[in-house]
Amino acid sequence: MRSTFYGLEIVRKGLFASQKGLDVTGHNIANANTPGYTRQRLVTSSVEPAASGYGQFTYTSKGQVGNGVTIQELSQIRDKFIDLQYRKENTSLGEWMTKTDALQYIESIFREPSEAGLNAVLADFFTDIQEMAKNPESKEIRALVRQDAIKLTETLHHYHDQLIQLQREQDTAIEIVVGEVNDIIRNIKDLNEQIFRFELGGDKANDLRDKRNLLVDELSSLIKIEYYETIDNKFRIDINGMVLVDHNKYNELKAVKDVQNPAGEGFDYLNSIKWAGSNIDVAVTGGRLKGYLDIRDGSDPDRMGIPYFIQQLDTFARALAEEFNRVHRDGWTLPEGDNESRTGIDFFTHVKGEAFDPSKITAKNITLTQDILDSVYNIAASGQEVDKTQPDKQGDNSIALELAKLRDVKNLPNIGNFEDFTKKLIADLAVESSHSQKMLEGQQIMTDSLNTDRLSISGVSLDEEMTMMIQYQHAYAAAARAISAMDEALEILINRTGLVGR
Repeated sequence: MRSTFYGLEIVRKGLFASQKGLDVTGHNIANANTPGYTRQRLVTSSVEPAASGYGQFTYTSKGQVGNGVTIQELSQIRDKFIDLQYRKENTSLGEWMTKTDALQYIESIFREPSEAGLNAVLADFFTDIQEMAKNPESKEIRALVRQDAIKLTETLHHYHDQLIQLQREQDTAIEIVVGEVNDIIRNIKDLNEQIFRFELGGDKANDLRDKRNLLVDELSSLIKIEYYETIDNKFRIDINGMVLVDHNKYNELKAVKDVQNPAGEGFDYLNSIKWAGSNIDVAVTGGRLKGYLDIRDGSDPDRMGIPYFIQQLDTFARALAEEFNRVHRDGWTLPEGDNESRTGIDFFTHVKGEAFDPSKITAKNITLTQDILDSVYNIAASGQEVDKTQPDKQGDNSIALELAKLRDVKNLPNIGNFEDFTKKLIADLAVESSHSQKMLEGQQIMTDSLNTDRLSISGVSLDEEMTMMIQYQHAYAAAARAISAMDEALEILINRTGLVGR
């Protein structure tokens, strides 16, 4: 038989459930603008009727009333599949964002098209040589040739130095990102422990899970990861099958300077990314880390990075020095003072005072020989020995003309044509930068769309929360009114029953 107070217990549960619902709604409203917050909902279910003390076949079974409402859990409204998609695209977004920034910076280094760019400086140099061919004895024109040759070498030096500086910055960025990854996984490990302890009693650590989800979002932009949660609520993150975080344990990454610079010998060693406590390389297949590595190490047309552009500049410098010296070496200088006309002089070299070795020429070290720097009269423009005292040795401009023709030669070894080679280099850079920019824009649209989908599911809608608040408010008021009604009924039963006839 039911207790007289059975109805009060049912309504009491409804009152408390409505109060809890108001609390949850208030919590949602308070965090409407909190980054990473996932809206919460109170999950309730009806309570089955209590079993009769006389067994289940008693007459009361036909009129049993349920035992009110119970709170099953405080759930988060979140779509894990969209989370997975978002983090996958966020990994690509981080990679293309890093590449695009670096390639745009490289474009600013080359400054093309501009009067200070390599093409313009090269054109000025050959224009001066053509002018020298018209007046090979002019000291002023020879000075212009030497000055523009110096500008050409300094432009190559500048490009090289700027690219190497950018490479060092990319390498430093790798160290910084590795540190960020380690900070994130330590925080995730701490949150795993807190969530696990909190949920042992059956409650949901929703706000702690929001913090962990934010960290996983951030981590996904740094490096490609896989993650999952086991049936016993233990959270794990892997990198290409290797454990990064496993519940309350984690494996840190480390940056080790043991990579030979792909740009060539003589440069600082670069960072590799390894698992801490071992010599095993981390498989970096996405995220900002991959972007930094590709730009820092890319050395072929399919992976255009800083070493690729340095190698192209080195090829240009080597061809320029070798072809120009080959022709210039056959020419004769102008006599000056006690110095007679000479031949066999190189125009470019790699180290002043050392014999010319074309294999040692790079964009970093190409320079004018000491002979050319000492005197502009040592520019060999004549095809025959010059001796002003002899009528048949007045000199000519044949070597100057041959030097000027180098500008139009199309079959130079390794580069074809000087200007065509530099234009192709700039065009390759422009195409690669444009491709990276378009990929970034596409990834940004994809990521933003998925994030919008996430927010449409897990974000707080103030209109919806106001509706829920009114529902809980009315339910609370109704439960309170039911308690008052039952209280009146009990007051009549207890205080007035049996008073008739007294």
